[in-house]
Amino acid sequence: MRRALDFPRRINVELTNHCNQRCRLCPRLGFTRPLGFMEPERFRRIARECAGHRTALWLHFLGESLLHPRIVELVRFASAVGVPQVGLSTNAVSLHGELAEGLLGAGLDRLECSMDASDRDGYLAMRGRDHFERVTRNVEGFLARKRERRLQRPVVSIQFMRTPTVEARLPDLVERWRPHLGADDFVMTIQPASFSGAVAVELPQAPSARPPCPWLFEALMVLQDGTVTMCGADWDARAPLGRVGAPGDASIAAIWRGAEMERRRAAHRAGRHGAVAACADCEDWRLADGSGYVNALEELDAAAPLRRPA
Repeated sequence: MRRALDFPRRINVELTNHCNQRCRLCPRLGFTRPLGFMEPERFRRIARECAGHRTALWLHFLGESLLHPRIVELVRFASAVGVPQVGLSTNAVSLHGELAEGLLGAGLDRLECSMDASDRDGYLAMRGRDHFERVTRNVEGFLARKRERRLQRPVVSIQFMRTPTVEARLPDLVERWRPHLGADDFVMTIQPASFSGAVAVELPQAPSARPPCPWLFEALMVLQDGTVTMCGADWDARAPLGRVGAPGDASIAAIWRGAEMERRRAAHRAGRHGAVAACADCEDWRLADGSGYVNALEELDAAAPLRRPA
């Protein structure tokens, strides 16, 4: 029988759900929940609780984290109080100047830079904004500053959604970015998720039997207003679990071990996925084991002998 961890191994914290792009594989344009920025004291309370556990804080969900006006301060605080791993995803539109310098010195462990295209036209089609040259320049500049300062952290990944176009050009994309990468940096591909059917994508073939979803047993999401949801498929908070980070709110531990989370886990163990409202029509559980994330650098290097002509 699958058992939950004592505390989530990963918590996504949505610092903001504002964004400066209009990505075609993101459901945020369908929000009914309000837009906003997480209050710094709410974040500090969350970080302090996570610091007592082996938990990775990923400072991103459906928004652009670098739009938060105190992003560097928040990263620095989480690192200083002892959160084991602090990472974030960015579209890199704002990754330059003082903000880039601040992130390099803030104690960030991981930085995921979303490119998703190999040229300007492809980027515009994916992202809805003409930012390709700017983003490319920003990411190259950030990696150069990291090398100049001889830093090992943050480990930087250049992310591409694994679309048919990216699949066809992946070797060229890897080689285009390889000269800019440090020893631990890499190129990553991500299988697009459907966000419980909100985005039309082709998901991996399902196994014959649906298992309990790993997200229920390993991770949580905290939205910008402190609302807790069980996974990214509940992107509009239609099945919330409570709220954390402010006086009078529950703790993360209390929600994680609470009766409602246990009810949902029990339903999954029994194969009654439809008993959990957000899970009834969800197909994203196929990606919940992490298999949708691939280090393309390792993948292509391992396949290199097979690609060489005889």
